Amino acid sequence: AKSVHDPTVRDQPVGQIYNTITHGIRNMAGYASQIPTEDRWAIATYVKALQRSQDATLQDVPPERREELKQ
Repeated sequence: AKSVHDPTVRDQPVGQIYNTITHGIRNMAGYASQIPTEDRWAIATYVKALQRSQDATLQDVPPERREELKQ
């Protein structure tokens, strides 16, 4: 299994992650029958937020908050 931080996964749009959760990929089964649609979208969005938090740069921080990070 690939990490959510692997570039091939990190660069996927949120809809592709949702599709993978819904229908599965390779050996992973789909979860459409077990996880409601709204929750699958929430999981996909969470994965994108997790990726962003780990791969963020100073440029991703609003200018007015950057000084706080330098302390």
